[in-house]
Amino acid sequence: MQEKLTSNPTPIMKKLSFFAASLFIAGGAFAQGNTQSSTSTGSSNNVTVTQSGSSSTALGTQTGNSNKITQTQNAGSSNLASSDQKNSFQTSTQTQTGSNNQARVTQGDFIPLDNGNVATQTQNGNGNKATATQLSGLNRSTQEQTGANNEATIFQSGSESNVARQRQRASLDYGAFDNKASISQIGRANNADQDQRGLLNQATATQSGYENTSTQTQGGLIHSFNSRAYVEQIGGNNRASQTQLLDEQNARIEQDGFSNTAVQEQSAAADFRPGNSAYIDQDGSSNYARQRQLGSGNAASTYQGMSGNSSDVLQLGNNNNSLVKQNHP
Repeated sequence: MQEKLTSNPTPIMKKLSFFAASLFIAGGAFAQGNTQSSTSTGSSNNVTVTQSGSSSTALGTQTGNSNKITQTQNAGSSNLASSDQKNSFQTSTQTQTGSNNQARVTQGDFIPLDNGNVATQTQNGNGNKATATQLSGLNRSTQEQTGANNEATIFQSGSESNVARQRQRASLDYGAFDNKASISQIGRANNADQDQRGLLNQATATQSGYENTSTQTQGGLIHSFNSRAYVEQIGGNNRASQTQLLDEQNARIEQDGFSNTAVQEQSAAADFRPGNSAYIDQDGSSNYARQRQLGSGNAASTYQGMSGNSSDVLQLGNNNNSLVKQNHP
């Protein structure tokens, strides 16, 4: 009787064995579709959340001063990390590894003026999106993305001395492509810094106010081409600088106001392939424009209006074109 039961288990025993094996396999896999929500009221609170897997959500809300939120999502896709902090001296840190993830940070609400907040967002993978919104002044936002088809957006408004920094790269320069970086700042003495490696990337910076600075760098030593850099500044005493390496790049600066400075540098490096384009449009008075191009088949255009403006252009190579108009309406 015992030998018969051992050699021929019943159907019920087979089902139990299969169920146990299924539990063992599921236990070794990453968790999926989890949601974590936290709310803190007061000062000096610290919230840390770690999630592994895909389709998970981390939501954090803090009201008070000197609070911290740290959200980490590992080895997954389609995850969402969201942080909403009101008042001053808040810190939000978000780290995501995988693809098609989203990271969102909002700091401040104008009531009262909220200052000294810090947002740091790091994403490693493809198709990710990072968004940071900071209201009032003395805030700092940093976004770093590694991979392709990523998007980074920063909006800072309402006061002065904000800093926005974006980096989009890959382990190999040409592995970073089709990335988009955007910074929008309103106020005075703000700083925007964007650095993209690879090809087919887009960087946009918009600043409204006075004494603002925008710096854009695109390209690398190899396989860098067809990227677009654009800066728009409205106000006075602003400065825009664009540097592009290698071929078929496009740089554009538009400034409306007085005593603004625009600088563009494009280098074809060793291959001297053609096709870089530099464009500066300054409406107002007492502005300065400078363009430097190395290579062949490049085009540089400068348009300046009103009075007291100055411009200089340097092109090294063959078959280049330069156009300067200082009677631009």
